[in-house]
Amino acid sequence: MVDHAEKTNKTKKLNLRFSKKQQLGIMLSVLGMLFGVMVVGPQVADRLLQPIDTTKYQVVYLANGQVYFGKLQNTRGDYLVVRSPYTAQSITSNEGDAKASQTTLLKVSEQVYGPDNSIAIKSSQVLFWQNLRDDSKVSQAIQAKH
Repeated sequence: MVDHAEKTNKTKKLNLRFSKKQQLGIMLSVLGMLFGVMVVGPQVADRLLQPIDTTKYQVVYLANGQVYFGKLQNTRGDYLVVRSPYTAQSITSNEGDAKASQTTLLKVSEQVYGPDNSIAIKSSQVLFWQNLRDDSKVSQAIQAKH
């Protein structure tokens, strides 16, 4: 004889039956959730891992070796926008037999061709970007120019 307690402790099987229409709805829901995780998930993760600190300047390193400093506006989409961008320029001077090298920041909007005070960079060309500390030499040099 089976004890009453044993009967109640046994796992009951749940027998679910879905119509074809319900199965299709479930599949579409699961696919929608997977798509959402694949598309939205990395964007959220990127913003949580490396958010733009709007109170600071950022540096953007490109695949072609160019580097821009300024206020990064976004890190998603086909283009990143840098406001008030600067580039670093090395200046070499000859003083007698010795050569002296100095790096200076050049504001992009002051270039000969007269660009606006922002730059759109194709995101596929960006290797990485970083927030700059307030005490960095670049941040201090930009502050001094304003």
